[in-house]
Order: sequence, then structure tokens, then C-alpha cells
Amino acid sequence: MEPGVEIFVPSRVYARVGWATLAGSLLCALAVFREPLALIPALGFAGGAAALFWLAARPPIRIGETQFNVGERAIAWREIREINRSRFVSPLVLRLKLTNSRQKMLIYPGEPEQVQRLLIELRRNSQLATFDGVTYRDYWTWCTLNAPQGHNPLLEHPVRMFSTEDEAEVERLYQKLKTVGRLDARAPEASSGSDED
Repeated sequence: MEPGVEIFVPSRVYARVGWATLAGSLLCALAVFREPLALIPALGFAGGAAALFWLAARPPIRIGETQFNVGERAIAWREIREINRSRFVSPLVLRLKLTNSRQKMLIYPGEPEQVQRLLIELRRNSQLATFDGVTYRDYWTWCTLNAPQGHNPLLEHPVRMFSTEDEAEVERLYQKLKTVGRLDARAPEASSGSDED
């Protein structure tokens, strides 16, 4: 394992709730002998328990410098072109668009704090990707502007506020202001003469 790898494992809550749901399914299955309609909630509870156990058994996600792994499957950061998030908070469901028109679904059943950390790591490392339609640079620019004082995420590339031509014009005006003392084209004699009137 490479150094600096962060591991995100599924939450244990899913397994606990899965066992409780399975117990509810068994109780409903016992009630089927008295009331045949109890089969409907028994099957519903059993289906819910199966889904919760499937979520609890999801492989861990390992975030490294060059790639991230979901179980044994590795995806390089440079392959990710788009990350689209679903409305679920937990489990986190992301649709990843990769190079060569490949698509993957990433499901992470974690605690809400872990989900946020995973999202931040995915967004920080996927520099060629868009996040719900927002480019990498724009996303981190808005995060910087909206962050509280003293808390700015690390920007690797400074955001250009002016084009190269505009920067050259501003620099030219600044140099003129430094040497002359003002930017207007009036002669110094004309202004001193009008002040005396």
C-alpha cells in the first residue's frame, strides 16, 4: 500500500439495521400462520434486509495520490471526466464518467461526515473532471469565495481575473501613474493656472 492512502469503509449502522430488519421479517413470517397477509410485510422486510446487508458488504474505498480503488478495481484520477451526484446523502451514489465513454457507479454507505470527506477528496484529486456540471477550477474558486475567514481550500492554480492583454494594460497604466503622478493628459501648468482663478 502506498503512503498517504486514506481508506473509507462502510458504516456499521447498515449491518445493525439490516439485522433488525431481518428480525422484523422473521416476526412477520411467524405471523403468517395466523394471518396470511403478514406475508407482504415479511417479504418487504426481507428485501430491505437484503439491500442493507448488500450495502454493509460494499468494499472499502482507498484514496491515493494517483488513483482511487474500490475494492480491487482501480481508477486513475486522470481518467475521470465527470462526477454527478444523486440526491442521496447516505448512501452516497455517484455516477462517474471516465475516458472512452465508460461509466461507473460509485456507492459508498458511510457516515455523513465520512461521505463529505470522500466527496472533498474526490473533488480535490479529479482535476480534469466536472462536478455536477461545474468545472474543477470554478468549483474551488466558489469554495474559496464562500469559505469563512481563515479557511481556504488549497488552490493549485491561481484564478486569472484578467486576460493577458488586460494585465498588460493595467501594468502600463500603473507604470505611467508611478512616473507621472496622474493618469490624465492635462498639462501641469494648466491645472495650476485654473487653481489661481
